Amino acid sequence: MNRWWLWAVGGAGVAALLVAGWKTFFSPDPGAALVVMLIAGGLLLLSPFVLPHLEALLVGAGGFELRLVRQIARHGAPGTARLLDNTELAEIAEAYGVIHTQLVGGTYYTVRKQVQDHLLTRAAAFAGQRTFDPAEIRAVFPVASGPVRVLLLGLMQGDPRLVDAATLTSAISVPVTATEQHQALVLAEANLRRFTEAERAPLLAAVDAADLGADDGDRRKIVDRIKAAH
Repeated sequence: MNRWWLWAVGGAGVAALLVAGWKTFFSPDPGAALVVMLIAGGLLLLSPFVLPHLEALLVGAGGFELRLVRQIARHGAPGTARLLDNTELAEIAEAYGVIHTQLVGGTYYTVRKQVQDHLLTRAAAFAGQRTFDPAEIRAVFPVASGPVRVLLLGLMQGDPRLVDAATLTSAISVPVTATEQHQALVLAEANLRRFTEAERAPLLAAVDAADLGADDGDRRKIVDRIKAAH
């Protein structure tokens, strides 16, 4: 893609963000995607790394618009990709992926947390409105990127059918991100009684051996509660 074209798109994005910002101040309930773009867009469009990521929004040969959705389809979950395609949720997940990898450090913690919370809340709500295939969720999770894994855990929070012990065990013992481990612990605590003894044993072992790093906050509290209850 020509560099000048990307700069033109970036300029249009700046103008769109200004309009979106003006509308947000006068709207009682701006959509989550609009909020995310206001949070992330202003920062991203001021940064030199934004240009390569604009390509994530280009339409692919398979008809899926976002790179994240194409990734899900490529990893064996075409039904899940179709449900997510052209949705606000996929846009939030794409923004989260860029922010999580590019805006690192304490300076941007609030931005990352806001977009992450939007992603999880919207994913849970979306799962309650659509019927996802649990087998596809299980298949794509092990090979998915960090942002996709967080998205899938959000879907699980909205639809217990999608929760399985093996996925949570993996997310707790070998997480790609701390957020993934945290959300898996939340789901483990809420769903332990649903699992068979054979499923609970490795999950509880993963909880017991979980590497929480320097965390002494929410994850540690969840682990302590699970241990105390079992």
